[in-house]
Amino acid sequence: MNGIKKIFAKLKSVKNIEIYAAVVLALVVLVVVLFSNFSAKSVNENSNGQSYMEDLEHKIVNVVQKINGVGKVVVAITHDDAAESVFAYDEDGNSIIYVKGQPVIVKTLPPKILGVVVVAEGANDPIVRMKIQEAVVTLLDIDMSKVQVFTHKS
Repeated sequence: MNGIKKIFAKLKSVKNIEIYAAVVLALVVLVVVLFSNFSAKSVNENSNGQSYMEDLEHKIVNVVQKINGVGKVVVAITHDDAAESVFAYDEDGNSIIYVKGQPVIVKTLPPKILGVVVVAEGANDPIVRMKIQEAVVTLLDIDMSKVQVFTHKS
């Protein structure tokens, strides 16, 4: 009790303590607001796995079209429908942490890729076909058996 009185006595002697207190309070509020918006934004943005897969498809098209011997490219990715959320847990790892009634999401894992089909001009050449398949396997970190490459019709 005596220690607390000493702390308050020291605080009273600090000039412009109201300003310091206001700055600290503002920082705390800012952190809470940013954190709650971040977790809510993550849930909303990542809940749509289709948008994520469309972005991957565009990325693959852009990369594969740059391979020597490849012309027009079309990519389709099949995936399961479930994105997986990784929640924050308390120190003991027993309970999920909630903020404003919502679980705190540490990260959202994208839906699992089931297969990829690439249709590309130039894929009739076995070497070009192999390069396309290797590029997709590398970009998506999936097994080669999940990637099928076909020749684009003229």
